[in-house]
Amino acid sequence: MYSQPIVHAREGERGFALISALLVVLLASILGATFMSAVTGERSMSSNVHIARGALLSADAGVRVTQQTMANMAKAKLDSLVDAWSGVGPIIANPQAVFPTGAISTSCNNPRFTAQAKIAFTDSSLQPSAQFYDYTYTTNAIGGFGSSGSRSIQTTGILRVSCSRGSFADFLVFTNVHLSPGGNPVWFTSNTRFDGRVHTNGEYRFAYAPQFQDLVTSVNNEAWYNNSGSPVELDADNNGVIDVPGFYGGFDRSEPPITLPPNSYSQQNAALGRNPSDTTPPSNSEINTALGLGSGGSPPPTGVYAVHSGSTLNGGIYVQGNVDRMTTSIDAYGRQIYALKQGGTTTTIRVDKSANSTRVTVGASSQDYTGVPLGVAYVKGMVSDLRGPDRVSGSPPPAIAQDTQLLLAATGDVVIQRDLTYEGYPNSQNVFGIYSSGGSVRIGGSAPDDMNLDAFVMATGGTGSFTVDSYGSGSSRGIFNLRGGMVESYYGAFGTFNSTTGQQSTGYGRNFMYDRRGLIPPYYPVTSRFTANVPSARTLAWREL
Repeated sequence: MYSQPIVHAREGERGFALISALLVVLLASILGATFMSAVTGERSMSSNVHIARGALLSADAGVRVTQQTMANMAKAKLDSLVDAWSGVGPIIANPQAVFPTGAISTSCNNPRFTAQAKIAFTDSSLQPSAQFYDYTYTTNAIGGFGSSGSRSIQTTGILRVSCSRGSFADFLVFTNVHLSPGGNPVWFTSNTRFDGRVHTNGEYRFAYAPQFQDLVTSVNNEAWYNNSGSPVELDADNNGVIDVPGFYGGFDRSEPPITLPPNSYSQQNAALGRNPSDTTPPSNSEINTALGLGSGGSPPPTGVYAVHSGSTLNGGIYVQGNVDRMTTSIDAYGRQIYALKQGGTTTTIRVDKSANSTRVTVGASSQDYTGVPLGVAYVKGMVSDLRGPDRVSGSPPPAIAQDTQLLLAATGDVVIQRDLTYEGYPNSQNVFGIYSSGGSVRIGGSAPDDMNLDAFVMATGGTGSFTVDSYGSGSSRGIFNLRGGMVESYYGAFGTFNSTTGQQSTGYGRNFMYDRRGLIPPYYPVTSRFTANVPSARTLAWREL
């Protein structure tokens, strides 16, 4: 048998192996310690960054809270001043006294900050439709985070305090006198469904269960209730279980009155390309000059005028004399078409916003202009027939193009004989207004059943109303669907109802819905009352101290 001899390591080799092992262990220990030190350092650095960032955010929160505190102070002060305003001059008579003297201080524990601001009045702008008051402020804030984090910042900015006149387009229904033009009572019945703000300078009449989805306000502190045909006047929002209106937005009584506009001179001046803030009547000489007819003192000839200077439009549509028919429609290219008929003459105006051009056609003659009319058509007279296209298979084609914004203002009555609806509602920017400053807006005898109207309607003549011709004769014509709003001197009747059953007998029931897209017809009248806006702060400079 063969055997392998055992070789024994020498003493020096065993010592070297031990030293090598110790070196490896030492190196591993050094690397581990280095790694742990790096991790600990990074964690410490990350914690410091986190603390510093938290402190900075806390300081910034102090700035924001202080801005909001100043805005709240200004809003509360402005609300009281608007209510007490005489109607003449600045609403804030002493702007320096809006804020307390000295610094405005705020503090909080979570997030932790202390802040101080100094604010001073700098400037104001008083305009017919709005008043603006600007204040400059400097805010110093110290923010804290954790046990040691602390950072300080300073900001400067402008706080704007403002108020503006409300628009009559804020209302779904507004009546100056809640009676018919003949002084007869007009009732809100179970066939009444209003989704928008409702106001009267007079006194309401409720029968059975009319529905109001928004705030209802009245100058009077009482209202009439039908009481099954034996009316009673109550300081209440219902008549037991007999007449129970649905006031889902509330019913506020004893509110201050809102005055109707006395005339439409602002709209007339706008149509002529003059200053719409001018509420005095233009003279015949000024009218003729604006229409390019010289400066004579006689009234301009009957006709339809696209107000222009050379080949460029610089005003709206101005009509001298009555209009027998005005048709609004949309052509195959999406352009807005107005056809206005006076006697045997029809003037067609084609508005192409995308091309910024307008064509006016009378008979076989056409004239092209650069630009589009300003958003007002003013009629010095009445409109006997306002209409959109006839219905197709029972449905009305849209009459107002998706980019059209127009106010039709007339000194006399406006009679609507067909549906007038928006294209692309609600995903569109179109809005239409109908304003009779000296008469009424009426739904004519040839209007269809279950009629549709997309418009803000205003009738402010001495006995002006938004009403239905022959509302008390014939049979029920279904529901009148208004999407917009109405303002009237007197409450125009739309139909009659059985006082015992509450059922519609003649005319239309009302289904009025407020147009909540926030659009207002151009040059639509504003109210005499100012409303305080929410103050807005704008930061101009920011730095860390």
